[in-house]
Amino acid sequence: MRNTVINYLYEEAKKDKNIMLLIWDLWYWVVEEFQKNIPDQFINVGIAEQNMIGIAAGLALTWKKVFCYSIVPFVTMRCYEQIRVDICSQNLDVTLIGVWWWFAYGSLGNTHYGIEDINIMKWLPNMKILAPADKHEAKLCVEYLFAHKWPCYIRLNRWWEPDVYENWLSDISIENGIEFKTGNNISILSTGNILWNVIKTAEILEKQWIHTQVISIPCIKPMNTDAIVFHLKNKKWIFTVEEHTTIWWLWDSIASIIAENEIVSIFKKFGISDIFPSLVGNQEYMRELVWLDPETLAKNILMALS
Repeated sequence: MRNTVINYLYEEAKKDKNIMLLIWDLWYWVVEEFQKNIPDQFINVGIAEQNMIGIAAGLALTWKKVFCYSIVPFVTMRCYEQIRVDICSQNLDVTLIGVWWWFAYGSLGNTHYGIEDINIMKWLPNMKILAPADKHEAKLCVEYLFAHKWPCYIRLNRWWEPDVYENWLSDISIENGIEFKTGNNISILSTGNILWNVIKTAEILEKQWIHTQVISIPCIKPMNTDAIVFHLKNKKWIFTVEEHTTIWWLWDSIASIIAENEIVSIFKKFGISDIFPSLVGNQEYMRELVWLDPETLAKNILMALS
């Protein structure tokens, strides 16, 4: 999905000189064509995240559409005050692209985990938040970015995540959520590429004759409340699965919608508890460690239903 977003951005930038890409001391091949072919629209700021946000704000004030690209904890936490003051308070057209979120950098430990980024970005006024599940949702999200001019944070996983959808998506409002699979009285909602595990979980439940609705939430903020209510009406059990701390993220947004619209359901959340994991490992291992693998998710959902 990272390549899909950067390639889309590159093609648009070749047509529009007002599009700028800023990166933080990263030199992946995915941005090399951008730097090589349109260098006047590309800046590597070095190891200086706060400065990157200040530069982005200055460019946006001259009517540039600015994208800042870095690893999730560095593009959100090291420069949080600058994001709040320079970008959000002025409601500038700056998009923060965070890559390798949650446990995608699991082997490098807590300094590289992105397990609380949505929480801290969610509270910023004017900030919009996107988390696509695969390259198909990522394309929808980047189209959404180019259709609006406001501060936005989009978190992207690695480049080899499995494709959830077989074809490119069109005519879909990401603010409404995407119903990947219909179901009877059980619904599971997730955001980001943990959707793949949720789909596999639903397949396991299907073998137990439990027909489960699966909903992807690529747009966390703003979220179309009416559309979410439509998805969830008449569901007896509602579960959220998030590759993030469960303190005030997806589950909180869904819980508020359920409460405010008097949806009578049994509601349970799955994610990482309020701790820093003490072990390190690849993403799949870390997901198993916090019970987000399909087999454990299915087991825990069955226990909740019993």
